[in-house]
Amino acid sequence: MFYRIIIKGIVLLLFAVMLTACKKKLEPVSVVIVDPVRHYYPVVQGEMMGVTYEVENISEHPLFIQEVQTSCGCLVPRNDLPIVVLPHKSGFIKLQFNTIKNTGYAHHYIYCYGNFADSSYIEMQFDTNVVPSADYNHDYEELWHRQHKVGVTMRDYIDSHSTQKGYYTEQGEEPSARNRDNEEVRETVNDRSF
Repeated sequence: MFYRIIIKGIVLLLFAVMLTACKKKLEPVSVVIVDPVRHYYPVVQGEMMGVTYEVENISEHPLFIQEVQTSCGCLVPRNDLPIVVLPHKSGFIKLQFNTIKNTGYAHHYIYCYGNFADSSYIEMQFDTNVVPSADYNHDYEELWHRQHKVGVTMRDYIDSHSTQKGYYTEQGEEPSARNRDNEEVRETVNDRSF
């Protein structure tokens, strides 16, 4: 009989602890996202690009990120959910961007859902240019088709044009003082007989 009273007391004590220890409501949390909008340098098509965002919890309650959604199936979250960030600590949202199905300008959004103070989600975004691999060499037929569209010669594609300086000027403009000086020096050097 004595044991039954002790067991009932322990069960009641455990039941009371369980009721008071569990708080089902998540408190709203203020966060700071480090660089939420990013512009990455170009990447070669087919590479896997890692993207990591740092989220700082600046409140007194823990942050629970329940879901991470991306704007493209080529951008996959690498974290196990839920992501828990303790008060006054930082956590990381890690994503992997597969560039195989992208060419050119790529702009992606990431939405994280959790107990945020201002809204039910936070938004992050990044962009980059996905360039094709330089392993592909154009054959002469492709170059010939381009030549007739643009109006340059085949020699320009193969050997490059001898007068390319990286810039151009409008026809009829006066040459700058620097260009005039360079032309005078060239004329003087050409007139000397050695």
